[in-house]
Amino acid sequence: FFKLGKRHVLLCISHELGARYYLGEWLDEQFYPTHHEQMSWVDNSFFAPESLLDDQGRRIMWAWAKDRPDFKIKDDQHWSGTMSLPRVLSLAPDGTMRMQVPQEIERLRYNAKKMENLDVDGEVDLDLHSDSLEMRVLIDPGTATECGVKVRCSPDGEEETLIFYDAKEKKLKIDTHKSSQTDKTKTVEGGPFELNEGELLTLRIFIDKSIVEVFANDRQAVMRRIYPSRTVQGTAGRSLGNDALQPPLRKPDFNDALNPLFPAAHPLRVAKLSTGRIHSAATELRHLPHR
Repeated sequence: FFKLGKRHVLLCISHELGARYYLGEWLDEQFYPTHHEQMSWVDNSFFAPESLLDDQGRRIMWAWAKDRPDFKIKDDQHWSGTMSLPRVLSLAPDGTMRMQVPQEIERLRYNAKKMENLDVDGEVDLDLHSDSLEMRVLIDPGTATECGVKVRCSPDGEEETLIFYDAKEKKLKIDTHKSSQTDKTKTVEGGPFELNEGELLTLRIFIDKSIVEVFANDRQAVMRRIYPSRTVQGTAGRSLGNDALQPPLRKPDFNDALNPLFPAAHPLRVAKLSTGRIHSAATELRHLPHR
């Protein structure tokens, strides 16, 4: 429980549904919640949130990214779960929550690549190869009903993880139905998210081995654990509908120097987009253990 701007926040969990928060007012030694949001939706994988106030006055939270029982990681590999990326919490002018990745994460970048103004008809392979990276993707959805990227893709399409904005359901989603041929956990995690009229979709996507975290326009964040079984993988951009433009994609790499026991082994294909333009950039990032 903490103060954020002029409001107060109760950051907590439901054991069945995972992390959540309440925004409200603290008056006369009592909390009056006025707004509630979940941070995990299809299950409780984003669990047990913690937070602190750092020396710069930022409210920073993180959570336990759990493995589902079907992953069998604890039994087969003798470890389970990891910590999420930290999130800097703040209030927007309208009093709603904003979530950003701390600027310090940029110190892990290397091998940056940038692509701009790529006209897309159907799907396009951006030929980016890594299993630990950050992507910044800017998309003009136009009239597309869905737009986003596919990551950890095998060349034959048997394995892929979809990250996309669903304009009809107004959600930011990660679809893991084809993430692995060996793991049984198949879900679509989706958090409420809606673009304003004329607003571009800005995705910051972080992939580090078995964890995928996605931030959209600083207003929503979604996380999933994945365990692809194929050794050759890529990343691609995609959209469904009549029109979608994807401005810059940035891809910084994670450097393996912090984790020599888990070298990069799986290439990534970036981008399968229907029609439009890709302006994106991606960068690889340094690996962290057991992710």
